[in-house]
Amino acid sequence: MTRTPDALLITPQADIVPIGLPGGSDARLTALRSVLRCDAVDVVALTSALNMWLDDEGFYSHPVNRIATALAARFGFVHQDYHGPVLLTGGADAEGDALPLSEDKLLALLGIAEEL
Repeated sequence: MTRTPDALLITPQADIVPIGLPGGSDARLTALRSVLRCDAVDVVALTSALNMWLDDEGFYSHPVNRIATALAARFGFVHQDYHGPVLLTGGADAEGDALPLSEDKLLALLGIAEEL
């Protein structure tokens, strides 16, 4: 079964990959950790409707992700480099779970990421 892409993975090697995340908070968190190759995730709320998920300890174990750092700077986050793969999703629900990106937002982010 193929899922409709509702998140965008950006690797430190500049791979930009639309992916589909499973529904349900436990399955989604498991998928986040698997895609990001980590045990603990952290989130940077770029806007109220756009989150960037990353390895909580990526600074110590991954190279700088230049695209993610430039994207964060575009939204005003200029105080640090971001390391490792990142996953862009919609905002978060009341429990802090990742929400899917709309198709329009996913396409817009693909264009921005490729431009960066």
